[in-house]
Amino acid sequence: MSEKIAVAYLSALKSSPLKVMKLTGNLAGKPVSEVLKVLKFCNLKLAPVIIGLVYSAMSNAENNHNMDVDNLYIKKIDIGRAFALKRFAARGRGKSSRILKTFSNVRVVLAEKQEKQK
Repeated sequence: MSEKIAVAYLSALKSSPLKVMKLTGNLAGKPVSEVLKVLKFCNLKLAPVIIGLVYSAMSNAENNHNMDVDNLYIKKIDIGRAFALKRFAARGRGKSSRILKTFSNVRVVLAEKQEKQK
């Protein structure tokens, strides 16, 4: 039997992929309720955005795939680089340097825990 999954996407998040990975690195494989508790008390600027994305994936699971919200866990979180705004900073002696303001794409995949058949 194939596993039912629910997905939520967030594109063009104004943060670098490394900062998003720092926040979401250890969330995969945990139940959704535990992940929401961890993110609620996290002090980073990105935490409310990721909380909203997890809620969106939960809503997709409940309404589109008829999955039980209490049995959901995070199967995986994919993070990728979206694009970068290129800026410059004036340097000494008439030179300049490049500043890259990077954006990220985030994908949350939820799955339902399977009950063991006897």
